[in-house]
Amino acid sequence: MDDLLYWIALHGTEGVGPATFRRILDRFPGPKAAMEAPRRELISVRGLSDSVIGGIVQGRGRLEDTKRLLKTLNKNGINIIIRGEEDYPAPLKEMKNPPVILYARGRYLSASGGDERAVAIVGTTRPTEKGLWIARESARRLVEMGYTIVSGYARGIDTAAHLGALEAGGRTILALPMGILRFFWRREFQPFIGRGTLQRAPTDNYLILSDSFPTLGWHVGTAMSRNRLIACLSRAVLVVETEVGGGAIYTAEFARGLGRKIFTLHYRNTPQAARGNQLLLERGAIPVTNFKELEECMTNLL
Repeated sequence: MDDLLYWIALHGTEGVGPATFRRILDRFPGPKAAMEAPRRELISVRGLSDSVIGGIVQGRGRLEDTKRLLKTLNKNGINIIIRGEEDYPAPLKEMKNPPVILYARGRYLSASGGDERAVAIVGTTRPTEKGLWIARESARRLVEMGYTIVSGYARGIDTAAHLGALEAGGRTILALPMGILRFFWRREFQPFIGRGTLQRAPTDNYLILSDSFPTLGWHVGTAMSRNRLIACLSRAVLVVETEVGGGAIYTAEFARGLGRKIFTLHYRNTPQAARGNQLLLERGAIPVTNFKELEECMTNLL
């Protein structure tokens, strides 16, 4: 409990991302030692700015607040996963700077459990009705093939993908673009999880995962971090519909850098919501025009 207190306190320091966290742990034996270190020792950490040093020093006076936060996480059944622990998702280790801390409702299922057989289904928050149906049906079919469905719990394509997986009795990973204590179940999910908030929902068919500080709201940085989680947790990414500047483009490009397969829906007459699909095709994404092609592509992925 005390050890986790300092992990969370350091994670909550503004400016301490995965790379900075790693440099701090290279210098000190653990977060507690870093939080208690005199300023002159903190200055010795390469690349540590004055503002971050000040934040670490100020964090010592907020330990009671952090202790209350830790109790809230425990009360809500949220697991705190530290990089290097046995239950840390193995695919995330492929990132250059993987998250140091993850907050999870549920647990990641290792290779024997199936979460390493995962496909991401992503896209715009303003899709066509056809795109919504394709995302939902794709998730259903991939679940039947034994895949876990990963997406970002945004409205539109992401929500359709999660719902399709749950409808088929499969498993889905909800990668959050905010702190896990900001999460709530939207109305569309009530047939599958019942009414209630985070702590009242069952966890057999899903994993809720965040690498953001638990109380942090949505902003561009948390959304980009979420997109990296989606890309890394998946063996392939299916982009159903995306605008040219959509987050799904970033997810696909990050996944490509990790050596993942990128698939995208190829429309004969491209709707406005899928203008980014053509960009992905030009960059080498594999076109998919029907469910048979999708299933063949995913079979060959094995």
